[in-house]
Amino acid sequence: SKKIQQVLDLLSEDHRVVILLREVEGLSYEEISDTLGISQGTVMSRLHYARKKLQQALKEFAPAGLEEDVA
Repeated sequence: SKKIQQVLDLLSEDHRVVILLREVEGLSYEEISDTLGISQGTVMSRLHYARKKLQQALKEFAPAGLEEDVA
């Protein structure tokens, strides 16, 4: 839990908000778009970059040999 919060803190506010709304709150792209007043394309872009950053930050927790498959 602590590590996840530390990794989330690495994200910009814009990226953190969309990842939390999508992955924690379960909102659709359209709902996130409406909530934040941004286009669905922007939601998708922010989610993409947020996930890439999270993937990099959490790579150390992947089982041995898996990090090559994820990259």
